[in-house]
Amino acid sequence: MLPHQLKWWELDTFYKLMLGGYGSGKTYIGALRSIYLSYLNAPIAGMYVSPSYGLSQKTIVITLKEIMNRTGLDYSYNQMKGEFHIRNWDGHIWLGSGDRPESLQGMNISWAGIDEPFIQKKDVFDQVTARVRHPKAKASEIFLTGTPEQMNWGYELTNRTDIDLGVVVGSTLDNEHLSEEYKTNLLTAYSKEQIDAYVYGKFVNLTQGRVYSEFDRNEHLTKRDDVKNLPIIIAMDFNVDYASAILMYKGNGWYHIFKEYRMMNATTYDMAEAMIKDVPDGTPVYCDASGSARRSSSTQSDFNILRSYNLKPVSPRKNPPVKDRVNAVQKLLRDSKLTFENCPNLIMDLEQNVWRGGDIDKRNPKQTHLSDALGYMAHYLNPIVKRVAVSQQW
Repeated sequence: MLPHQLKWWELDTFYKLMLGGYGSGKTYIGALRSIYLSYLNAPIAGMYVSPSYGLSQKTIVITLKEIMNRTGLDYSYNQMKGEFHIRNWDGHIWLGSGDRPESLQGMNISWAGIDEPFIQKKDVFDQVTARVRHPKAKASEIFLTGTPEQMNWGYELTNRTDIDLGVVVGSTLDNEHLSEEYKTNLLTAYSKEQIDAYVYGKFVNLTQGRVYSEFDRNEHLTKRDDVKNLPIIIAMDFNVDYASAILMYKGNGWYHIFKEYRMMNATTYDMAEAMIKDVPDGTPVYCDASGSARRSSSTQSDFNILRSYNLKPVSPRKNPPVKDRVNAVQKLLRDSKLTFENCPNLIMDLEQNVWRGGDIDKRNPKQTHLSDALGYMAHYLNPIVKRVAVSQQW
């Protein structure tokens, strides 16, 4: 184990919290702990809760299988029920989903773990606490492993003195199983405040003040004469009020935005009609992933409408979190990879958008759409370093 993992493992408190940066070994030690607790409490089940079922399959399930396979445990996994059965000692690990807190109700369990609790609602923590109550449990506890997210209920939890809570903080940089390249990339990709949270595992207020704090009109507003032979790309946010898109030249890792479209009561047809006058056939449109299904204008999907105008919609299968899109834009601004001209409404977005309750304040219907479009492009073409799951030996 890494030193901070061992320190956390040896806590003798009912609640055990590990705060850590990306890749600091949180999910791994949580999976190992769940196997250990299933042994101590067999045959009484415990539950390991992830932010969503899909994320559970990509992190918890993979990590549990990896540990069990490596150690030669005799187990089965029922994907339909979301349950691991370890036959060696008749242990049971149930998988829970934090995006449906009501599904956690009505059960008696001996222990529980919550992975990435601070991107989940506090109701998940409350529901889990109420369920760890089996009268025949031999070693009841609740453990939490996650990266700090905002100054939310997690920060309040660490300051509570009325519960039996132990807290250990682990840094990404302390994980010897990570490459030096990965660590360096994290340190160069994020701002000082983000490094404190995502590398050092500290609670930092990342959702206060301006959303795009790296934007400076004195630095980023400029005309360029070296763009005329560069390819043009589009970034678009599907809406009716306001339908929004921006045109930009794509350089070698940098982008020059030179035109914006912002239409009231407009359909995707209207937007496509306007854009094809300024771009060649086959121009890529980086956009909202839900455009593959959502109908904002007709019986056709927004993607199919764009294709009918010889435009090429480009998006991930699922929209990335708002925070990840914002971070991608912030990184391009910080590295002077974004410049602007002839886009006053986008500039207004970048200068005036603020955080509210952990999300971008969208109470002004005229704002956020153009910067949302920019975020789709920035994250798709220049994503911040991805989080990793790291195998460990012990």
